[in-house]
Parts: sequence; C-alpha cells; structure tokens
Amino acid sequence: MIISRKIELDYGHTLPNSFSFCNQLHGHRGIVEATVEGRMIDRKGDAEEGMVMDFKFLNDIMMTHIHGILDHGFAVWKDDHEDLEFITKRNKRVVITNEPPTAECLAKWAFNQIEAHLPENVTLINLRWYETPNNWADYTGEEE
Repeated sequence: MIISRKIELDYGHTLPNSFSFCNQLHGHRGIVEATVEGRMIDRKGDAEEGMVMDFKFLNDIMMTHIHGILDHGFAVWKDDHEDLEFITKRNKRVVITNEPPTAECLAKWAFNQIEAHLPENVTLINLRWYETPNNWADYTGEEE
C-alpha cells in the first residue's frame, strides 16, 4: 500500500551559477510531498489498524524535520561563500547544501530528513519537491 502527505513552506535560495534570474536571492512557496509504502497494520484494536501509518505521524515528521528547519529560511550552497556569509549572519533558519540548492538538491535533502524518522515497517519511496506549481523534482533515494 502506498500513501502520500504534503506540506507547504516558504523558503529562499540562490543559484549563483545560473544563467537566469535564479542567480539572485529569491523565494518560493514550496510544496513537499512524501510518498511511503508499507503493509497495512492488521493488529486488532490498534489505533493504526488498516493504515500504513497515521497521516498525522507522517505530517509530524515532515513538519519537524523539513518545515521546522527551512520554513522562512534559506538554502545556500557551501561553496557560495559570499551569499553563505551574508545569509548565515542574517538568518537563523539556514540549510547549507553540498551542491547548489536546486529543487533536485532540496528533494534529496528532504528525503534524507524524513527517511531516518519513519517506523521500521514503512519505506519512503519518493520525495517530490515543488519549487513552483509547474516545476518539481522527484527523488527516490537512489544516488545519481
């Protein structure tokens, strides 16, 4: 069985090597959608009977480990020294990435944030990071 949950957050970033406007500091209203897979719980009388996991628990993980870290914050690349210095002086919520903070990079980051906190019987199979309503990246946990 497969279930999904999504959250929304506001975040900023910059892509210093980009040829477009993305090389400027700017923000997005992002949507993060996590898709997990597992067997439905069949323990009679269990509060989660008939579920892969309670949507509330998946939401709590996403809100704590993604929203609580990046909402109204900035994602900045560790090699972008000028912006890194400026952003870390100014902001309390900062995610420092090992590569430019593209939708692809942030999908991988969010996947790793969630995966470690799931129950052992549940597997994260996809993380979709919507940078805009028309642009998104999917990460399945497989390194490229």
